[in-house]
Amino acid sequence: MDRAGRRLLLALSGVVMVFSTSAFGTYFKLTQGSPSNSSHVDLLAPVSVEPANPGVGLAWLAVGSMCLFIAGFAVGWGPIPWLLMSEIFPLHVKGVATGVCVLTNWLMAFLVTKEFSSLMEVLRPYGAFWLASAFCVGGVLFTVFCVPETKGKTLEQITAHFEGR
Repeated sequence: MDRAGRRLLLALSGVVMVFSTSAFGTYFKLTQGSPSNSSHVDLLAPVSVEPANPGVGLAWLAVGSMCLFIAGFAVGWGPIPWLLMSEIFPLHVKGVATGVCVLTNWLMAFLVTKEFSSLMEVLRPYGAFWLASAFCVGGVLFTVFCVPETKGKTLEQITAHFEGR
């Protein structure tokens, strides 16, 4: 993190998350009319070497995109915001500001967890993941245009940056 830079890792992480959520949405779009379980076997159908429907051969896309998302999140958006939070807040507000950030993070995690199934019903699974991809694009843009690089800077230099000195 100190060698590559926080901003670069956040942007890279966001791009990986965009591609993985887009791929997951594509998987759901391609398998829309198929059974919900990719290992579904129709016992009355004749045995064939070819997949019975287009969704059966795409299980790798679902698993691969999920693994890619987890890896991308672990590289940047998982750990780096917590580090940046400790670096960018001045000492006189660090305790309260950190508390507000943690509360907001957990409230948003709860909201996403609670409402994701409803969102999948309204937008269909592919739409929900494409919406998540759009939010990841927003995160990449926010990172590129708004997040300062703190690699190699002291806390005093970071504070001076935010105070406009």
